[in-house]
Amino acid sequence: DDLTHSYEDKILFLGANLLIERGDRIAFLGPNGAGKSTLLRLITGLETPTDGKVELGAHNVVPSYFEQNQAEALDLTKTVLETVHDEVPDWTNEEVRTLLGRFLFSGDMVFKQVNALSGGEKARLALAKMLLRPANLMILDEPTNHLDIPAKEMLEEALRHYDGTVLLVSHDRYFISRVATKIVEIREGDLRLYRGDYHYYLDKLAEEAEAKQQAALDAEKKAKAEAKRQKQREKQATKGAKAKA
Repeated sequence: DDLTHSYEDKILFLGANLLIERGDRIAFLGPNGAGKSTLLRLITGLETPTDGKVELGAHNVVPSYFEQNQAEALDLTKTVLETVHDEVPDWTNEEVRTLLGRFLFSGDMVFKQVNALSGGEKARLALAKMLLRPANLMILDEPTNHLDIPAKEMLEEALRHYDGTVLLVSHDRYFISRVATKIVEIREGDLRLYRGDYHYYLDKLAEEAEAKQQAALDAEKKAKAEAKRQKQREKQATKGAKAKA
């Protein structure tokens, strides 16, 4: 509510308001430096707003946060299998391996140490850990970084079938078009909600641009008409002055 946040002399948000509803899948859009990642950190409570407040609503909201550098938090000494098994200790090895297969870890790959994985593989493993947590609010900051196409498609499907709420930031517009059901644009310190998917958002932007252009044309036409009337008034005044003379 009335969220205001700034860094030194840079204001990111100024009296911004946004209501997130249960089950929303919202993508936050805006230029670099607009405050997209900062907003996610404010929602998770990792940062405190300069003014205003961020509330998660009901007490049963359980958030899970995937940062851009989430893969760096993995224990490099463990294997892929051990890393995931730690999240679900009651599962059998077979159950864990079945799940890892969904994240494109199959065969002997599950026995590889984390320090031997590529950047994309680490990102996939970090996402697998996150999706196993008992959270109903998933917050993702650039989750597709380092992911190849099959991994992105796997994540898309997981999020599309997720029962909770999803908040995400991504530069991958195709990914957003596949996942998000609403768009929030960060513009000039405010949060503008578009109640539709990415294609709906693009259509609305086009409508806004067309309306702005039409308003400019109307204003120009009005100004020209007023200038013409003023010229006529001046001409009439000049004629009147000559008649009196």
